[in-house]
Amino acid sequence: MSKNVKPLGQDGAKRCFYLPTPPLLPADWQLAQPADLNKADIESASLNIGSLESLIALNGNNWRKILVIMAKLSAPDDDWRGYMGSLLRNDEQIRFGADALSPMAKEHYVCGQQSAIALGLTPLNEPKTFTHQQENDNQIYLLPYLDYRQCPNALIADLRKLRKSLTD
Repeated sequence: MSKNVKPLGQDGAKRCFYLPTPPLLPADWQLAQPADLNKADIESASLNIGSLESLIALNGNNWRKILVIMAKLSAPDDDWRGYMGSLLRNDEQIRFGADALSPMAKEHYVCGQQSAIALGLTPLNEPKTFTHQQENDNQIYLLPYLDYRQCPNALIADLRKLRKSLTD
């Protein structure tokens, strides 16, 4: 992984997203860890939403789209809006410019050609598609970059169906 770019999210996350470029982070930005939260924070998820909102405010709507697609892929059900409050706090991590898969994750979402190449994987050759491969206990999904034009809702729904079939 790039030496100077710290991952966002939990160190022991089971789900890892790989992106080529990190966002700008506000000087005071800190994603709350579950152990840091009291009951009121957990119920309202205000601490995390504020952090995600400040990240979006600094980086623009492109990062809102990235986080929404991540929530759609990560949510345990169809309520991705409700899941946004937990995004990156529980089971997700984003690694930037990574040259190796996270050793802790079991689900790997390699987003875009640059990320695939950096990880030594063959990039997608068809737009608006994804591929899946299994390596030991790891599920590796090659995706287009997380943008609605490249990664539309139909692709997200198909990937969620595949992931569900692999866990049933």
